[in-house]
Amino acid sequence: MEKQVAIIKNVAVMDNDCESGRIAESYNYLNSEPPSLKSLCEEFLYSRSNNSSATLRTYGGLISNHIAPHYEQFKKVEDITMHRLGYIIIMPILKRGHQSTASAVISLLIMIMNYAGIAHEDICFRNIKNLSKVVNMKKKDEYEIPQKAMINKNIGKNIKYIFRVFRERHSKNKQVNQLLLLSFYLCLRQSEILSIRVKDVNFRRHNLHIVKTKTIKKGGFDVPMCPVLEELLTEIIATCPGKPDDYIFTNRNNKRLHSSTLESYLYKTELRGMQTAHGIRAIFSTWASRNNKDNLTSECVLTHKTWNRVQELYNRDLNGYLYNKRKKLMTEWIEYVHYLVSDNQKQSEKL
Repeated sequence: MEKQVAIIKNVAVMDNDCESGRIAESYNYLNSEPPSLKSLCEEFLYSRSNNSSATLRTYGGLISNHIAPHYEQFKKVEDITMHRLGYIIIMPILKRGHQSTASAVISLLIMIMNYAGIAHEDICFRNIKNLSKVVNMKKKDEYEIPQKAMINKNIGKNIKYIFRVFRERHSKNKQVNQLLLLSFYLCLRQSEILSIRVKDVNFRRHNLHIVKTKTIKKGGFDVPMCPVLEELLTEIIATCPGKPDDYIFTNRNNKRLHSSTLESYLYKTELRGMQTAHGIRAIFSTWASRNNKDNLTSECVLTHKTWNRVQELYNRDLNGYLYNKRKKLMTEWIEYVHYLVSDNQKQSEKL
């Protein structure tokens, strides 16, 4: 074994300049038996020895935490299939709600399998690149299972409760409190809110431009701003770096916050299991329905395109996603939330 390790360390690193045949010959000499997932992971790490220490720590951490515990179930090459990798390694990560970790492990597994296909020419791993479909399956399940949202009984009391609990738990973190409030005001997805830059906020035109949403990828999406929303955005921008290309929400390294930031902070409160970040959109939609608001307009606020091409050809206002109607509805909603939140804050200060 020591001899094999010594030879592996001397094998040329697999990059754009190396010859796959030479690598295959070296490893076929070392491994007379078909490799297991464990041996492939070890070989892959050796082949990447010229990477930075940070990259190697990342690879090593992903392998030791998420792949190594399942080595016993992948002792043979026949066991290494897309189906088994997906449901044995990836699905447990997704069930814990760690979407980004699952994507990172998938990328690493694809790299390992691509490496193995070069190092072991007689082995073929079919459809491993389709492993990312496992994550897409999980996304589909998330749409079929509604996100947790406090919409039972009185919505106003529920909103007050959410902000009171959140502020009590994260009283010192002003940024995440602003993020929660802006999420209620805009009712957009977290990735869309956290992609807002300083230059996207136009106070002169009272307009906020979202470059790209999940459903609208060309031309972007314009959000009308009312005085209450402008006041909050002014406060947020005053605390960020301030350059036009800077994000309005940044971390210590002035990089954009992760899309699961608010989710993780909600998870640390009593709201765990009752309210999610995406569920804020459900609160708005339910409020609009209970107050007899126009369904098409409320769907436009959520950037849901529920009409067909024929309707768009006849109703020209749909080209702007009912901008004027959205302005009226959003102003009413934002002022409603602002009243609840400010009233809730005054009560907490009296106590």
